[in-house]
Amino acid sequence: IPIMVGQNLKDAKSLFQEIAQDKDKFTPIYKVVKEKGPDHAKIFTVALYIDKKEVSQADGRSKQEAEENAAKLALEKYQ
Repeated sequence: IPIMVGQNLKDAKSLFQEIAQDKDKFTPIYKVVKEKGPDHAKIFTVALYIDKKEVSQADGRSKQEAEENAAKLALEKYQ
């Protein structure tokens, strides 16, 4: 779900990256930590790190979806 910031519509990953770089001076790193299920219905678990510290973890039906979900969770923690 895109988030409104002023007049700009941003996805959670972009928004979190801007906040993390501004606040912590680090670019978030996303790592796939688990894959489960058959190839046609795989679920990915991605962890989001800032300076080697895990901030959040989330699942998704694609790596991109899991990264976006992890960024949404991280945004909730940062606000």
